[in-house]
Amino acid sequence: MISEQTKRTFEQIVKAMTPEQRAVIQKHFENATEEQKIQMIEKIVSTYEANHREHEPDNTRVTAEANHSKDHQSTEEHKPSHGKRRLKKSVKNALWAIAAVIMLVIIGILGFSFKDKLFGTLESIPSETIATTSVETIQETTPSPTPTVTPTPEPTRIPLASDHPDLTGLTVVIDPGHQQTTDNEQELYASWLSATKPRCTSGTVGIVTGTPEYELTLDYSIIIADYLEQCGATVILTRDSNDVNISNQERAEIAVSNDADLFIRIHADAAGDSASSGVRVYIPDSGDFTDTSPEYAEQLSELIAEAEGLEVNDVRSTSLYTGLNYANTIRSFQISLGFLSNSDDEAVLMNEDNIRNVAEAISVFCEEFV
Repeated sequence: MISEQTKRTFEQIVKAMTPEQRAVIQKHFENATEEQKIQMIEKIVSTYEANHREHEPDNTRVTAEANHSKDHQSTEEHKPSHGKRRLKKSVKNALWAIAAVIMLVIIGILGFSFKDKLFGTLESIPSETIATTSVETIQETTPSPTPTVTPTPEPTRIPLASDHPDLTGLTVVIDPGHQQTTDNEQELYASWLSATKPRCTSGTVGIVTGTPEYELTLDYSIIIADYLEQCGATVILTRDSNDVNISNQERAEIAVSNDADLFIRIHADAAGDSASSGVRVYIPDSGDFTDTSPEYAEQLSELIAEAEGLEVNDVRSTSLYTGLNYANTIRSFQISLGFLSNSDDEAVLMNEDNIRNVAEAISVFCEEFV
Protein backbone atom coordinates (compact mmCIF):
# COMPACT_ATOMS: atom_id res chain seq x y z
CA MET A 1 0.00 0.00 0.00
CA ILE A 2 1.03 3.63 -0.54
CA SER A 3 0.84 6.20 2.23
CA GLU A 4 -1.48 9.17 1.97
CA GLN A 5 1.54 11.49 2.00
CA THR A 6 3.08 9.66 -0.97
CA LYS A 7 -0.25 9.81 -2.78
CA ARG A 8 -0.57 13.57 -2.22
CA THR A 9 3.03 14.20 -3.28
CA PHE A 10 2.56 12.17 -6.46
CA GLU A 11 -0.59 14.08 -7.39
CA GLN A 12 1.29 17.37 -6.90
CA ILE A 13 4.07 16.11 -9.16
CA VAL A 14 1.57 15.11 -11.86
CA LYS A 15 -0.08 18.55 -11.79
CA ALA A 16 3.34 20.19 -12.29
CA MET A 17 4.12 18.08 -15.37
CA THR A 18 3.56 19.07 -18.98
CA PRO A 19 0.66 17.44 -20.86
CA GLU A 20 3.19 15.36 -22.80
CA GLN A 21 4.78 14.02 -19.60
CA ARG A 22 1.39 13.18 -18.14
CA ALA A 23 0.40 11.36 -21.33
CA VAL A 24 3.54 9.22 -21.17
CA ILE A 25 2.85 8.20 -17.57
CA GLN A 26 -0.82 7.49 -18.31
CA LYS A 27 0.04 5.31 -21.30
CA HIS A 28 2.40 3.11 -19.34
CA PHE A 29 0.18 2.93 -16.27
CA GLU A 30 -2.48 1.38 -18.52
CA ASN A 31 -0.06 -1.43 -19.47
CA ALA A 32 1.28 -2.09 -15.96
CA THR A 33 0.14 -4.35 -13.14
CA GLU A 34 -0.92 -2.89 -9.80
CA GLU A 35 2.44 -3.80 -8.24
CA GLN A 36 4.32 -2.14 -11.12
CA LYS A 37 2.22 1.02 -10.84
CA ILE A 38 3.00 1.28 -7.12
CA GLN A 39 6.69 0.72 -7.85
CA MET A 40 6.66 3.56 -10.41
CA ILE A 41 4.82 5.94 -8.07
CA GLU A 42 7.20 5.31 -5.15
CA LYS A 43 10.26 5.72 -7.37
CA ILE A 44 8.96 8.99 -8.84
CA VAL A 45 8.11 10.44 -5.42
CA SER A 46 11.43 9.40 -3.85
CA THR A 47 13.36 10.96 -6.73
CA TYR A 48 11.37 14.17 -6.45
CA GLU A 49 11.91 14.41 -2.69
CA ALA A 50 15.66 13.73 -3.02
CA ASN A 51 16.04 16.55 -5.55
CA HIS A 52 13.82 18.83 -3.48
CA ARG A 53 15.98 18.33 -0.35
CA GLU A 54 19.17 18.88 -2.35
CA HIS A 55 17.97 22.29 -3.49
CA GLU A 56 16.20 23.37 -0.27
CA PRO A 57 16.33 27.21 -0.05
CA ASP A 58 18.18 29.10 2.72
CA ASN A 59 15.23 30.43 4.82
CA THR A 60 17.46 32.89 6.71
CA ARG A 61 18.63 34.47 3.51
CA VAL A 62 15.10 34.63 2.10
CA THR A 63 13.90 36.38 5.25
CA ALA A 64 16.78 38.87 5.13
CA GLU A 65 16.04 39.73 1.56
CA ALA A 66 12.36 40.20 2.38
CA ASN A 67 13.34 42.77 5.06
CA HIS A 68 15.72 44.71 2.84
CA SER A 69 15.64 48.54 3.09
CA LYS A 70 12.56 50.33 1.79
CA ASP A 71 14.71 52.25 -0.69
CA HIS A 72 14.99 49.06 -2.71
CA GLN A 73 11.52 47.72 -2.00
CA SER A 74 9.93 48.53 -5.37
CA THR A 75 12.81 46.89 -7.18
CA GLU A 76 12.66 43.80 -5.01
CA GLU A 77 8.94 43.39 -5.69
CA HIS A 78 9.73 42.80 -9.34
CA LYS A 79 12.72 40.54 -8.77
CA PRO A 80 12.39 36.96 -7.53
CA SER A 81 14.58 36.22 -4.52
CA HIS A 82 17.51 33.90 -4.87
CA GLY A 83 15.56 31.44 -2.74
CA LYS A 84 12.64 31.50 -5.16
CA ARG A 85 14.97 31.07 -8.09
CA ARG A 86 16.47 28.06 -6.39
CA LEU A 87 12.99 26.71 -5.74
CA LYS A 88 12.09 27.00 -9.42
CA LYS A 89 15.34 25.39 -10.38
CA SER A 90 14.79 22.57 -7.93
CA VAL A 91 11.36 21.83 -9.37
CA LYS A 92 12.75 21.80 -12.89
CA ASN A 93 15.61 19.56 -11.86
CA ALA A 94 13.23 17.26 -10.04
CA LEU A 95 10.95 16.98 -13.06
CA TRP A 96 13.89 16.18 -15.32
CA ALA A 97 15.07 13.53 -12.89
CA ILE A 98 11.55 12.11 -12.62
CA ALA A 99 11.32 11.92 -16.41
CA ALA A 100 14.55 9.93 -16.48
CA VAL A 101 13.30 7.62 -13.73
CA ILE A 102 10.02 7.09 -15.56
CA MET A 103 11.86 5.96 -18.67
CA LEU A 104 14.11 3.59 -16.67
CA VAL A 105 11.17 2.05 -14.83
CA ILE A 106 9.15 1.76 -18.05
CA ILE A 107 12.04 0.02 -19.81
CA GLY A 108 12.25 -2.41 -16.91
CA ILE A 109 8.59 -3.38 -16.98
CA LEU A 110 7.65 -3.11 -20.65
CA GLY A 111 8.68 -6.64 -21.57
CA PHE A 112 6.56 -8.21 -18.85
CA SER A 113 3.64 -5.85 -19.39
CA PHE A 114 3.56 -6.35 -23.16
CA LYS A 115 3.75 -10.13 -22.75
CA ASP A 116 0.71 -10.04 -20.48
CA LYS A 117 -1.17 -7.83 -22.89
CA LEU A 118 -0.27 -10.02 -25.87
CA PHE A 119 -1.57 -13.24 -24.33
CA GLY A 120 -4.59 -11.64 -22.71
CA THR A 121 -3.66 -12.55 -19.12
CA LEU A 122 -3.35 -9.07 -17.68
CA GLU A 123 -5.79 -8.84 -14.77
CA SER A 124 -8.04 -5.81 -14.38
CA ILE A 125 -6.89 -3.32 -11.76
CA PRO A 126 -9.38 -2.56 -8.94
CA SER A 127 -10.70 0.99 -9.11
CA GLU A 128 -9.97 1.48 -5.40
CA THR A 129 -6.19 1.27 -5.80
CA ILE A 130 -3.99 4.33 -5.48
CA ALA A 131 -2.58 3.67 -8.95
CA THR A 132 -6.01 3.90 -10.56
CA THR A 133 -6.77 7.04 -8.58
CA SER A 134 -3.57 8.59 -9.87
CA VAL A 135 -4.40 7.64 -13.46
CA GLU A 136 -7.79 9.29 -13.07
CA THR A 137 -6.05 12.44 -11.81
CA ILE A 138 -3.86 12.43 -14.92
CA GLN A 139 -6.90 11.95 -17.19
CA GLU A 140 -8.66 14.90 -15.57
CA THR A 141 -5.71 17.25 -15.99
CA THR A 142 -4.58 16.14 -19.47
CA PRO A 143 -6.33 18.02 -22.32
CA SER A 144 -7.62 16.01 -25.27
CA PRO A 145 -5.00 15.97 -28.01
CA THR A 146 -5.77 17.70 -31.27
CA PRO A 147 -5.70 15.21 -34.16
CA THR A 148 -2.87 15.90 -36.57
CA VAL A 149 -1.97 14.45 -39.94
CA THR A 150 1.50 12.95 -39.82
CA PRO A 151 3.38 13.68 -43.07
CA THR A 152 5.06 10.80 -44.85
CA PRO A 153 8.70 10.75 -43.78
CA GLU A 154 11.32 11.30 -46.42
CA PRO A 155 13.15 8.04 -47.14
CA THR A 156 16.65 7.58 -45.86
CA ARG A 157 18.62 7.46 -49.10
CA ILE A 158 20.71 4.33 -49.37
CA PRO A 159 23.98 4.80 -51.26
CA LEU A 160 24.00 2.72 -54.42
CA ALA A 161 26.17 -0.37 -54.46
CA SER A 162 29.21 0.00 -56.70
CA ASP A 163 27.87 -2.75 -58.97
CA HIS A 164 24.24 -1.61 -58.94
CA PRO A 165 22.16 -2.47 -62.02
CA ASP A 166 20.99 0.07 -64.60
CA LEU A 167 17.20 -0.11 -64.52
CA THR A 168 16.56 2.75 -66.95
CA GLY A 169 13.31 2.18 -68.84
CA LEU A 170 11.82 -0.23 -66.30
CA THR A 171 8.46 0.56 -64.66
CA VAL A 172 7.92 -1.01 -61.25
CA VAL A 173 4.80 -0.70 -59.10
CA ILE A 174 5.39 -1.46 -55.41
CA ASP A 175 2.47 -2.21 -53.10
CA PRO A 176 3.16 -1.78 -49.36
CA GLY A 177 0.85 -4.46 -47.97
CA HIS A 178 -2.16 -3.63 -45.80
CA GLN A 179 -3.20 -0.29 -44.26
CA GLN A 180 -3.82 1.26 -40.86
CA THR A 181 -7.56 0.50 -40.66
CA THR A 182 -9.24 -2.68 -41.86
CA ASP A 183 -12.04 -2.23 -44.39
CA ASN A 184 -14.41 -5.17 -43.95
CA GLU A 185 -16.49 -4.31 -46.99
CA GLN A 186 -16.30 -7.38 -49.22
CA GLU A 187 -14.67 -7.72 -52.62
CA LEU A 188 -14.30 -10.74 -54.90
CA TYR A 189 -11.14 -12.81 -54.72
CA ALA A 190 -11.13 -12.69 -58.50
CA SER A 191 -13.52 -11.79 -61.31
CA TRP A 192 -14.05 -15.50 -62.05
CA LEU A 193 -14.64 -16.52 -58.40
CA SER A 194 -17.76 -16.03 -56.27
CA ALA A 195 -15.91 -16.06 -52.94
CA THR A 196 -15.35 -12.71 -51.22
CA LYS A 197 -12.98 -11.25 -48.63
CA PRO A 198 -12.45 -7.87 -46.87
CA ARG A 199 -11.21 -5.15 -49.22
CA CYS A 200 -8.07 -4.64 -47.13
CA THR A 201 -6.84 -5.43 -43.61
CA SER A 202 -4.23 -4.03 -41.24
CA GLY A 203 -2.20 -7.25 -41.22
CA THR A 204 -0.39 -8.88 -38.32
CA VAL A 205 1.89 -7.43 -35.61
CA GLY A 206 5.37 -8.28 -34.34
CA ILE A 207 5.33 -10.78 -31.48
CA VAL A 208 8.02 -8.88 -29.52
CA THR A 209 7.86 -5.23 -30.58
CA GLY A 210 4.18 -5.08 -31.53
CA THR A 211 5.13 -3.33 -34.78
CA PRO A 212 2.14 -3.40 -37.16
CA GLU A 213 2.73 -5.08 -40.49
CA TYR A 214 1.25 -2.10 -42.34
CA GLU A 215 3.96 0.17 -40.87
CA LEU A 216 6.76 -2.27 -41.60
CA THR A 217 5.73 -2.76 -45.24
CA LEU A 218 5.54 0.98 -45.88
CA ASP A 219 8.97 1.59 -44.31
CA TYR A 220 10.49 -1.07 -46.55
CA SER A 221 8.60 -0.01 -49.68
CA ILE A 222 9.59 3.67 -49.45
CA ILE A 223 13.29 2.81 -49.26
CA ILE A 224 13.08 0.09 -51.92
CA ALA A 225 11.32 2.53 -54.26
CA ASP A 226 13.99 5.18 -53.66
CA TYR A 227 16.79 2.69 -54.33
CA LEU A 228 15.23 1.47 -57.59
CA GLU A 229 14.73 5.07 -58.71
CA GLN A 230 18.40 5.75 -58.06
CA CYS A 231 19.11 2.79 -60.35
CA GLY A 232 17.07 4.51 -63.09
CA ALA A 233 13.68 2.78 -62.78
CA THR A 234 10.30 4.51 -62.81
CA VAL A 235 8.66 3.50 -59.53
CA ILE A 236 5.05 3.93 -58.42
CA LEU A 237 3.86 3.27 -54.86
CA THR A 238 0.22 2.21 -54.42
CA ARG A 239 0.23 4.11 -51.11
CA ASP A 240 2.67 6.47 -49.39
CA SER A 241 0.96 6.74 -46.00
CA ASN A 242 -0.73 4.36 -43.56
CA ASP A 243 -4.00 6.28 -43.22
CA VAL A 244 -5.54 5.26 -46.54
CA ASN A 245 -8.34 3.02 -47.77
CA ILE A 246 -7.27 1.27 -50.96
CA SER A 247 -8.58 -2.21 -51.68
CA ASN A 248 -6.36 -5.01 -52.92
CA GLN A 249 -8.19 -4.99 -56.24
CA GLU A 250 -7.60 -1.25 -56.62
CA ARG A 251 -3.90 -1.73 -55.91
CA ALA A 252 -3.66 -4.34 -58.64
CA GLU A 253 -5.47 -2.01 -61.02
CA ILE A 254 -2.87 0.70 -60.34
CA ALA A 255 -0.17 -1.68 -61.56
CA VAL A 256 -2.12 -2.81 -64.60
CA SER A 257 -3.18 0.69 -65.64
CA ASN A 258 0.45 1.84 -65.52
CA ASP A 259 1.52 -1.11 -67.69
CA ALA A 260 4.09 -2.10 -65.07
CA ASP A 261 6.94 -4.38 -66.06
CA LEU A 262 6.88 -5.67 -62.49
CA PHE A 263 4.29 -5.55 -59.72
CA ILE A 264 5.94 -6.27 -56.35
CA ARG A 265 3.84 -6.60 -53.21
CA ILE A 266 5.71 -6.25 -49.89
CA HIS A 267 4.35 -8.26 -46.94
CA ALA A 268 5.30 -10.19 -43.82
CA ASP A 269 3.81 -13.49 -42.68
CA ALA A 270 2.42 -14.87 -39.42
CA ALA A 271 1.65 -18.38 -38.27
CA GLY A 272 0.16 -20.12 -35.26
CA ASP A 273 3.42 -22.03 -34.91
CA SER A 274 6.05 -19.56 -33.68
CA ALA A 275 8.76 -21.78 -35.17
CA SER A 276 7.62 -20.96 -38.72
CA SER A 277 10.35 -18.88 -40.32
CA GLY A 278 11.80 -17.69 -43.60
CA VAL A 279 10.97 -16.05 -46.89
CA ARG A 280 7.94 -16.83 -49.02
CA VAL A 281 7.08 -15.65 -52.52
CA TYR A 282 3.55 -15.94 -53.89
CA ILE A 283 2.53 -15.71 -57.56
CA PRO A 284 -0.87 -15.94 -59.28
CA ASP A 285 -1.87 -19.41 -60.48
CA SER A 286 -3.61 -17.91 -63.49
CA GLY A 287 -2.93 -15.37 -66.22
CA ASP A 288 -0.28 -14.67 -68.84
CA PHE A 289 2.89 -15.81 -67.05
CA THR A 290 2.09 -19.12 -65.35
CA ASP A 291 4.75 -20.89 -67.42
CA THR A 292 7.71 -18.68 -66.38
CA SER A 293 6.64 -17.09 -63.10
CA PRO A 294 7.55 -20.09 -60.87
CA GLU A 295 11.17 -19.98 -62.02
CA TYR A 296 11.42 -16.24 -61.45
CA ALA A 297 9.71 -16.60 -58.05
CA GLU A 298 12.33 -19.16 -57.01
CA GLN A 299 15.08 -16.76 -58.06
CA LEU A 300 13.47 -13.87 -56.15
CA SER A 301 12.98 -15.93 -52.98
CA GLU A 302 16.63 -17.01 -52.99
CA LEU A 303 17.86 -13.43 -53.47
CA ILE A 304 15.75 -12.13 -50.59
CA ALA A 305 16.62 -15.03 -48.29
CA GLU A 306 20.33 -14.60 -48.91
CA ALA A 307 20.09 -10.84 -48.31
CA GLU A 308 18.31 -11.34 -44.98
CA GLY A 309 20.24 -14.36 -43.77
CA LEU A 310 17.03 -16.43 -43.64
CA GLU A 311 15.92 -19.64 -45.37
CA VAL A 312 13.46 -19.92 -48.23
CA ASN A 313 10.24 -21.15 -46.65
CA ASP A 314 8.11 -21.64 -49.77
CA VAL A 315 7.21 -20.48 -53.25
CA ARG A 316 3.49 -20.81 -54.00
CA SER A 317 1.19 -20.36 -56.97
CA THR A 318 -2.17 -19.35 -55.53
CA SER A 319 -5.54 -17.72 -56.17
CA LEU A 320 -5.95 -16.65 -52.53
CA TYR A 321 -4.63 -13.12 -53.02
CA THR A 322 -6.88 -10.58 -54.70
CA GLY A 323 -3.95 -8.29 -55.42
CA LEU A 324 -2.29 -11.02 -57.50
CA ASN A 325 -5.45 -12.30 -59.20
CA TYR A 326 -6.39 -8.89 -60.62
CA ALA A 327 -2.80 -8.30 -61.81
CA ASN A 328 -2.26 -11.63 -63.57
CA THR A 329 -1.78 -9.93 -66.95
CA ILE A 330 1.55 -8.49 -65.76
CA ARG A 331 4.44 -10.08 -63.87
CA SER A 332 3.31 -10.02 -60.25
CA PHE A 333 5.11 -11.22 -57.13
CA GLN A 334 4.14 -11.04 -53.47
CA ILE A 335 7.14 -11.20 -51.13
CA SER A 336 6.72 -12.25 -47.52
CA LEU A 337 9.96 -10.97 -45.97
CA GLY A 338 9.69 -13.16 -42.87
CA PHE A 339 7.38 -14.19 -40.04
CA LEU A 340 6.45 -11.52 -37.49
CA SER A 341 5.17 -14.40 -35.34
CA ASN A 342 8.78 -15.61 -35.01
CA SER A 343 10.96 -13.50 -32.71
CA ASP A 344 14.15 -14.22 -34.66
CA ASP A 345 12.58 -13.27 -38.00
CA GLU A 346 11.12 -10.14 -36.41
CA ALA A 347 14.54 -9.09 -35.15
CA VAL A 348 15.90 -9.39 -38.69
CA LEU A 349 13.03 -7.38 -40.17
CA MET A 350 13.42 -4.60 -37.59
CA ASN A 351 17.10 -4.14 -38.46
CA GLU A 352 17.66 -1.05 -40.65
CA ASP A 353 20.56 -2.72 -42.45
CA ASN A 354 18.14 -5.42 -43.56
CA ILE A 355 16.09 -2.88 -45.51
CA ARG A 356 19.17 -1.90 -47.51
CA ASN A 357 19.98 -5.56 -48.18
CA VAL A 358 16.46 -6.26 -49.40
CA ALA A 359 16.45 -3.17 -51.65
CA GLU A 360 19.72 -4.26 -53.27
CA ALA A 361 18.42 -7.81 -53.75
CA ILE A 362 15.23 -6.59 -55.45
CA SER A 363 17.25 -4.30 -57.73
CA VAL A 364 19.30 -7.32 -58.88
CA PHE A 365 16.07 -9.23 -59.57
CA CYS A 366 14.60 -6.31 -61.53
CA GLU A 367 17.59 -6.34 -63.87
CA GLU A 368 16.21 -9.55 -65.41
CA PHE A 369 13.36 -7.53 -66.95
CA VAL A 370 15.16 -4.49 -68.36
